[in-house]
Amino acid sequence: MNLERAAMKGQLAGLEESRKKLRLRIEGNCTAVRSGLNTLLYDIDDLKIPVAAEQMDDLMMAWGELAAVNGKIARLERELD
Repeated sequence: MNLERAAMKGQLAGLEESRKKLRLRIEGNCTAVRSGLNTLLYDIDDLKIPVAAEQMDDLMMAWGELAAVNGKIARLERELD
């Protein structure tokens, strides 16, 4: 049983690291989208909507991945308690 707990703790540590990376990726995409669509910085005719849409797509994928990782972390934490 101790080997299983150690394996679960190792998996949990890996998932927590993945969560940190995903949160940074999400924050970066949010910042890029927000500044790219700021009409105080850019004239409406100069907005790069396709770039912002691509960043939003990446944001949605990362958000979905984060939700899955959070679910796995919660399950492991319940099993380890």
